[in-house]
Amino acid sequence: ILESVGLSTEKEVYISNAIRCRPPNNRTPTPQEIEACKPYLLEQIRLVNPKIILLTGATAVKSLLGDKRGISKIRGQWMEWEGRLCMPIFHPAYLLRNPSKEPGSPKWLMWQDIQEVYNKLNE
Repeated sequence: ILESVGLSTEKEVYISNAIRCRPPNNRTPTPQEIEACKPYLLEQIRLVNPKIILLTGATAVKSLLGDKRGISKIRGQWMEWEGRLCMPIFHPAYLLRNPSKEPGSPKWLMWQDIQEVYNKLNE
């Protein structure tokens, strides 16, 4: 998805997880687990100093912004956190489970979101 708009994980993109270790059975992390890992996440953000933060999925949104709304309701919307632009987007695993590229489908919506991110980066 990132490469389709010319973004490379070697130069322009840094990928991180909000949680440092996978909870048992790949369950959603508890609020306590999120809080335990938050200092590491905040330090990574400080060191990388990103222009834009993409929040992939509801766990990422909750972890950084504390927003508990469903990802389907807020994906593609620009938000601000600590003076940085953030955009919630669908998690790649969700896109793999929903392979349709028809207008209105998750993959189609992600394509719209990524184009918006690319445009914002080039402003």
